[in-house]
Amino acid sequence: MATEHGVHAAHGSAAIANHAHPLDPLSAPEVERAAALCRQRHPSEQLRFVTIALEEPAKAAVAAFRAGGPIERRAAVVAIDRADGRVFEGRVDLAAGAVEAWTHRPGVQPYPILEEFADADRVIRADARWQAALRRRGVTDLDRVQIDPWPAGNFGDPAEEGRRILRGIAYARDADDANGYARPIEGVVAVVDLNAREVIRVVDEGAAPVPAADARYDAAAQPRLRDDLRPLEIAQPEGPSFVIEGHRVRWQRWRMRVSLHPREGLVLHEVAYEDRGRVRPIAHRMGLSEMVVPYGDPSPGQYFKNAFDSGELGLGRSTNALTRGCDCLGEIAYLDGVVAGGDGAARVLPNAICIHEEDFNILWKHTRAAGQTEVRRSRRLVVSSWATVGNYDYGFYWYFYEDASIECEVRLTGIIQPMAVGDGPIPPTAHRVARNVAGPIHQHFFCMRVDADVDGGGNTVYEVDTHPLPPGPDNPHHNAFAPALTPIRSEAESARTVNAATGRHWRIVNPSRLNAVGEPVAYALLPGETVAMMAGEEAAVARRATFARRQLWVTQHAPDELYPAGTYPSMSKGGDGLPAFTAANRPLEDRDIVLWYVIGVNHIVRPEDFPITSVHRAGFALKPWGFFDANPALDVAPPAAACDCPPGECVHGHDGHEGHAHGAAR
Repeated sequence: MATEHGVHAAHGSAAIANHAHPLDPLSAPEVERAAALCRQRHPSEQLRFVTIALEEPAKAAVAAFRAGGPIERRAAVVAIDRADGRVFEGRVDLAAGAVEAWTHRPGVQPYPILEEFADADRVIRADARWQAALRRRGVTDLDRVQIDPWPAGNFGDPAEEGRRILRGIAYARDADDANGYARPIEGVVAVVDLNAREVIRVVDEGAAPVPAADARYDAAAQPRLRDDLRPLEIAQPEGPSFVIEGHRVRWQRWRMRVSLHPREGLVLHEVAYEDRGRVRPIAHRMGLSEMVVPYGDPSPGQYFKNAFDSGELGLGRSTNALTRGCDCLGEIAYLDGVVAGGDGAARVLPNAICIHEEDFNILWKHTRAAGQTEVRRSRRLVVSSWATVGNYDYGFYWYFYEDASIECEVRLTGIIQPMAVGDGPIPPTAHRVARNVAGPIHQHFFCMRVDADVDGGGNTVYEVDTHPLPPGPDNPHHNAFAPALTPIRSEAESARTVNAATGRHWRIVNPSRLNAVGEPVAYALLPGETVAMMAGEEAAVARRATFARRQLWVTQHAPDELYPAGTYPSMSKGGDGLPAFTAANRPLEDRDIVLWYVIGVNHIVRPEDFPITSVHRAGFALKPWGFFDANPALDVAPPAAACDCPPGECVHGHDGHEGHAHGAAR
């Protein structure tokens, strides 16, 4: 059952109670109140809302609230007047019922609203040039053609300067539910001015045969489905171990706040771990800040495909409604999301965030010579969401472990962006996946923003590399190696790269807090799979997504620095975001700092990725590094489930442990 805060359990129940907090996302009534106040301030019939989201209060205001102070509730609004294309930013005091600021922002373009996507589809279909281009390729059933709108990018075309542009690409379908991505119509691109509501140009070149095969992936279309799997059930008869109070989640020692942002998607606040009765902060805010998917094929129908799925398309508003048994398994609780429609009406995204716990094999174990074994099973809390942007589907997962480790994982699936090709040789920038269908090489970059707060107070980031020590009297056997720590002292030196050869990682250190061995407490950021952007430095996407050319950036915290490619990447020329932030060259030692870590995936497309791609996983980890005086998971109890030891002869520390059963059936 849904509650006032949009929290509900899918099966069983978690302890749920209302809990107001200044970091709670805007409720549906708050969204609509903000829209109504903005309409009073700007009474245009063509005023449309791009985003209405919580303006997060300053950290000092949150601290004051924890000390008994008031709740500040303000909305940050981005709107466009479609009568003349002007863009406005609003700041609304919801308690006072007043628009505190209403600022015209010339020269920027926010991401399109759904109404504009519909307009683009309508004007493209009505354009005689577009119709003729499709008919020349043998496509005559124009009503069934699928049109996908793409962000325009910025390639220095004077005809597009100052306009609000989308590019429409097309796919043939012989049925309304067909897989259009199996039949790309190559070389036809409609360029739409959203403000003028007209097609300003139709690109018609590089024609290739329209693929004939439908390539369906739904179950009904498969000749035979596997039938040799027996049921696998996950049950927690006493319910889950986590507790949800509004948007606050408690699980074992973990504390955090969970919400959905209309642009960024899943966001975590006030992530902390309870250590012997003291709640120790780790991060003030963590989540996706931007992502970009640059394609590496230079042909007319492909070169512009460099989508910023957050800043150009609004990833959060594309969040899926999750279902138990399909997207999530076990004892599930969900949080709903709330976004604004273009008309200012609140739209509830049901089951937007999934919260559950799961067994994760061995946490720690040791067997002594006498055969006695101490073993603990690992359980983790999973907080996740999924979003669909065109052909791709993305899952965002945060895992929290009993040893105070955190993992961030992005999952990629869905359908590759296809191109039609002939039967002859194809360029090296694409790979054939089916008859007349190829997949261009491309990359996915996810910039995760970690507003660090390791044990409170100022933090410093150290880059850690392990090197062989030189031979000599102190290394007579040539076998010695040791880590070297280099502080990142200022923003000018903060753009860093991964280095697998030295096992490079980064430690977020609190120099004012020492552990039991006299060293400052820290958390380490450990890279996972990643890659640098392959586009050349002069490429348009490289100028606009400079953040993807490195894997780590560090900045001094500033409340308005949220997006690594800038607040408005749509049609930007580049230089916004992290290049501008780090140009200030602020000091970073013992400061309130933000880490920007870039997960990179290189996708050289293969036939097994078609007609649908199995999940690919990439991410990073945050692990305590001297944050505790010993292993924080020593107090995890031995497994209470049945094992196979003979009665009275258990070697796993179970004897006398309540709830353990011997002699389970094998």
